[in-house]
Amino acid sequence: MIRRIDQAQPAVVYGLLAILLAAVFVPMSLYRLVDGDEGTYLLVSRLVVEGQLPYHDFFYPQMFLLPYVYGGWMKLVGYSWYGARLLSAVFSIALGLLVYRQAARLAGARAWGVLAVVLFTFSSLAFGWYPLIKTFVFPSLLLFAAYAVLSSASRWRWVASGFLLGLATDCRVYLIAVVPAFILELYLTEEDPKRRLMQFARFAIGLALALLPNELFLLIDPRTFVFNIVDNQVIRTDFGLLGWMDQRSGVVEQLLAINSAEGVTSFQFLVIFVLNLVSWVSDALSREWPSLASTTAVSLLLVSLVPTPVYTQYFCIPIPFLLVNAVTFLAKLAREASGPRLRHLFASLTVIYVLVSPFDLYRYTIGGTFVPGITSAAEVVDWRLPTIRAVARAIDREVRADRPVAISLWPGYFVESKASILPGLENHFALMFSDMVTPREVVQFKLMSYAGLAWHVQRHTVDVIVLGNWTSWTANSHRFRSLIVRNGYVMKERIASAEIYTLPPDGRR
Repeated sequence: MIRRIDQAQPAVVYGLLAILLAAVFVPMSLYRLVDGDEGTYLLVSRLVVEGQLPYHDFFYPQMFLLPYVYGGWMKLVGYSWYGARLLSAVFSIALGLLVYRQAARLAGARAWGVLAVVLFTFSSLAFGWYPLIKTFVFPSLLLFAAYAVLSSASRWRWVASGFLLGLATDCRVYLIAVVPAFILELYLTEEDPKRRLMQFARFAIGLALALLPNELFLLIDPRTFVFNIVDNQVIRTDFGLLGWMDQRSGVVEQLLAINSAEGVTSFQFLVIFVLNLVSWVSDALSREWPSLASTTAVSLLLVSLVPTPVYTQYFCIPIPFLLVNAVTFLAKLAREASGPRLRHLFASLTVIYVLVSPFDLYRYTIGGTFVPGITSAAEVVDWRLPTIRAVARAIDREVRADRPVAISLWPGYFVESKASILPGLENHFALMFSDMVTPREVVQFKLMSYAGLAWHVQRHTVDVIVLGNWTSWTANSHRFRSLIVRNGYVMKERIASAEIYTLPPDGRR
């Protein structure tokens, strides 16, 4: 089998691997339970295409690039959850093929590259989070491409690397933390001082060009930009940016299956991490400099612990780098082994790694256990795409052309709807942050306060209100329901747990 893989045409190998990747990531993009953040990312992707600016027209606590990418895509294929999810699947496939290329090149044989793709495809952290519309798969693809392009012989490879790294940072700000790893690689690989300085200048130029659009958003209103990108992360909990160490250590223990575990994720991550740890110790004992894949992986692992709170999903970004380094290390051990026993051990470990993945495939698509945002089995149906799309159609049946604005505590219902969400509710965390800033800042940062929301209900500024996803995560949700009823709204329809309230004809303006 190994010999056949090495003798096959490259196009055939890439084609078969693409089919393998698509067989997992495309169905996951269609059937994976919706994550709460996706509703915000998709809605703001639509808003930017319609001419609104992130930060200054709506609250958006991430860097700017992702909405423009998905918004441009949906402008071509239509405003659809499925269409946007398929783009994430395409990014996942492209990333998997890049993983194959790097692993095969570094390990010295295509078979090792195939192994890396198999592990990537069936990694719970990959198929569970990459097919979503979040700041994971696209920046991971850009970041890995920034690493992979350095293996080319082009004189412009450092420009391209810096530019791609900058684009990744334009999606998720803390990815800038990997820059030192790339600078270290440049220092180690370019021995001539003049050439080293020239390549550093090219890298810096590429990075600066990619980051340049942020200057536009910063210059329009510096305070608003800083709040959206940095300050909201500091105030979102009482523990601050670097607080809550117990929560951080708990996530690390969960990833390494210490005390508790998160499905198959913990077992697979533990296997990959241990292999990397042994390889790093081996390099240190041999007095070898760590590879760029290793230093990038370490940088990503550490920076993924910075946000407050930390979630296991953040660690899907280092997965491609960890896999490449792990497979490269396994290939090194296999070459040094005197018998077939080690290869048999690797094969057995791979089989177990793959065979346990259906448990998480079920968890992310049907079961809902340990899936963030889902607190009980009864909520699973609420976070399925058909349910969300049905609620959007129900909203469309109730809104009038002259009064197209509606209220929902979760913005995802408006992705495919002709209705518009009440300004200030474009982000499902807006109400939470409104309690942490001054009333003037609520207006400045385009947030929605509970008092402001009550004002709209009392004044009947909208005809339709939806209490569905995310309602249980909102403070005083029962009081809000009572407020709606007291002010004349009547429940017109119920879809799963989502309640659609409307004003009777005599109550409408």
